[in-house]
Amino acid sequence: MMEVCIDSLESAYNAIKGGADELEICSSLVEGGLTPSPGLVLEIMKLVKSQFAIDKTLMSKPKVNVMIRCRGGSDFGYSDQEMNTMLADIEVYKSFGVDRFVFGALTERQEIDATNCARIIDKANPIPVTFHRAFDLCVNPIKAIEDIVALGFTRLLTSGQQISADNAKAVELLTFLLKNFSSKIEIMPGAGINCDNARKFVDIGFNIIHSSCKRTRNLPEVGNLCMGSNVVYVTDEIIVREMKKIIKPS
Repeated sequence: MMEVCIDSLESAYNAIKGGADELEICSSLVEGGLTPSPGLVLEIMKLVKSQFAIDKTLMSKPKVNVMIRCRGGSDFGYSDQEMNTMLADIEVYKSFGVDRFVFGALTERQEIDATNCARIIDKANPIPVTFHRAFDLCVNPIKAIEDIVALGFTRLLTSGQQISADNAKAVELLTFLLKNFSSKIEIMPGAGINCDNARKFVDIGFNIIHSSCKRTRNLPEVGNLCMGSNVVYVTDEIIVREMKKIIKPS
């Protein structure tokens, strides 16, 4: 299976048409993915329903997973105000009927923030929650995954603590996690997975991979004031379809 991360209705449409099994809905993928707007999530849920109804090539309706991350930054440590914001987001999206949440929080020592993670798990219940790549910043990955399992997360998204999951050290850690923890939590490799290396992860034994299947689109430069990045990511239907062919069991 394949989870495709997207941050626009256009990318959602392309991912669905390409055969994505799950959609991870974010805003601002150029910042690593933040909580999406309610309007985007609602429109994607309508799109999923309508495309599944009319496209007979879709074997199943793609699942809708929502990122919960109220701000950018690489620390993943959240204040009470930030947690209140994200807990409110969880409550809103539960009412939408989404399939999964994606969240992660760390302490100042780059360990799992058990207190805040437990608050999210409790608020999300019974909807499952993925612990995202904040795991890749943890100083002790074995202790971290043990904590993640104990808290009740059902999936871990990780690049194996490297920039790309295809890195040799990353593959070593990912394989270790799969061998020792897959009976307790689903391990989903992500970051740098593309058509050139996707099959490797299937052959190792992973049941699901994570990719944006993106192309970069440059926006026009307007004026001489910096009003944000002029680069956006757009999921490519052709790349999604090719990835699905590659990871299909032989």
